[in-house]
Amino acid sequence: MVEPITYTLSFGVTKLNLMLTDDKFVSWGSMQNVDIPLSSLRYFCVSPVTNNVNTYDSELIVSWDEAGTSRSKKIYVRQSDQSFQDFLRALQQKRPDASLLHLKPKDAQKQMGVTSTNRLAWIIALAIVGVIILIVVIAGIWSAMGS
Repeated sequence: MVEPITYTLSFGVTKLNLMLTDDKFVSWGSMQNVDIPLSSLRYFCVSPVTNNVNTYDSELIVSWDEAGTSRSKKIYVRQSDQSFQDFLRALQQKRPDASLLHLKPKDAQKQMGVTSTNRLAWIIALAIVGVIILIVVIAGIWSAMGS
């Protein structure tokens, strides 16, 4: 058996660990836990993200089949780290058919059926604004009916 290929990223007091063995992709850390047989891996891609603390610069997005359903996970990584590049290269060698690294991140996420983090943030923000407007309108109607 070949030594597992690993990648570690520290987020202050939290640590992300990725491990690639002959037959598994494993991620463990704060809310990043997955254990995927490589045979179940459908797709993977890397998408750049921005943050204010500069602990990571991208998301490794993986999708896999589990009990007849498709699942996905976004894992924050630092794409600029050489150790991550080595990990990604090894993953691509083990599952070249699952790699969407040749596509633009937006196109890769569309093929995977996942929503980008930036788009999701906009959707949530607009939903919050919509709820606030709805509350104001209802309060206005309620107040007008009471007068």
